[in-house]
Amino acid sequence: MPVKREEENPPGAPLWALSYGDFMSLLLCTFVLLFAFSTIDVARFKEVIFSLQGALGVLQGGPRVLMPSELPVPRPPSQISPSTVVPMKLAGLMKEIEKKLVKEGRIAQDKVNFRIDERGLVITFLDNVFFDIGKADLRSEMFPVLDALAETLKNIENHVRIEGHTCNLPINTQRFPSNWELSAARAIAVLRYFIEKKTIPPQRLIAVGYGEYQPLVPNDSEENRRKNRRVEIVILRE
Repeated sequence: MPVKREEENPPGAPLWALSYGDFMSLLLCTFVLLFAFSTIDVARFKEVIFSLQGALGVLQGGPRVLMPSELPVPRPPSQISPSTVVPMKLAGLMKEIEKKLVKEGRIAQDKVNFRIDERGLVITFLDNVFFDIGKADLRSEMFPVLDALAETLKNIENHVRIEGHTCNLPINTQRFPSNWELSAARAIAVLRYFIEKKTIPPQRLIAVGYGEYQPLVPNDSEENRRKNRRVEIVILRE
């Protein structure tokens, strides 16, 4: 009888090595994904997600690849326009206070100015609205103006800074040896009215005297000096 020859092994790697290779590949991919998710870049992740949504037709307009400008990634502050930086709260306050003071006839339009700058909402009372020249006693006819302003200040939590400014005309009296004392006394007079008459918490109020050293315009004429003699009530952004 012919002798049966044993089957020879097929050439190449053994069959079990194929399964072992697949298993090791899957294991490697698993560890790579785990490492990638542990160090994920949030901004880049958002780009990938929104690109996938666009490609799958989830976004309005059908399948498309989003441009970088369309991604909802926050822009740095340097790219934000000033109009978006200014809180809407301050803009609303400005309209409310302007209505109470000017439109309701408590003060003339040319005696007060409103603006929003990096400090907050600035209300500038010009020339001798609150005080006579060289004095720091509040004029009684301005009490309704401060009363109306205090009504709004009570309804907000912002701190308020009261700034006194003078022109460069020198003063040298027993009470006010210089413009420093005069400007500070005027700011404190307004502050004390808010605290004592309108019960605004003193923790929210700041009084500052700048003297003649922060003019709006050069002190080279009487008209300009009138502009520099002012009291500014600043509703701070905080």
